[in-house]
Amino acid sequence: MSRRLNVASALLVIIGILLLFEGLMALFLPEATLGDWISGTNEELRPPTVSEIRGLGQNLLDYITYKTQWFGLVILFFSLLWIVISLIPYRKGEKWAWYAMLVIGGFTVFGSFVLSYIGETSQAPVFLIFVILWIVALALPAKEILGKPS
Repeated sequence: MSRRLNVASALLVIIGILLLFEGLMALFLPEATLGDWISGTNEELRPPTVSEIRGLGQNLLDYITYKTQWFGLVILFFSLLWIVISLIPYRKGEKWAWYAMLVIGGFTVFGSFVLSYIGETSQAPVFLIFVILWIVALALPAKEILGKPS
């Protein structure tokens, strides 16, 4: 294993660990996660706060809480898969793992950044850091991984 593969794997694991914490927070603290999610900067497009949603009806808040917990569970399982792929096959330099991180990371990391930037949420800088880490983690060992014969 080369040093580049180890560094790239570590960068991907960092993203996976941060996603793991995000999933755990959404699963076990859904109202706190909802509060982070709706803290936009554009006052005209500001979604309602948790207390405003509670004022509309407890059933609506329960539904949003339930959906946030399901989102947290999905992110939790996804991040565990991300970490396992980053630690084992990606570190070994397997081609399928590089392509998996390209596709999965493209949809999640880059997509999350675009959506948070469009929605003007407070998490856009965090997702920008994720995008930079993801690009570096893919570019660093690309020649080594993709240059291998199948």
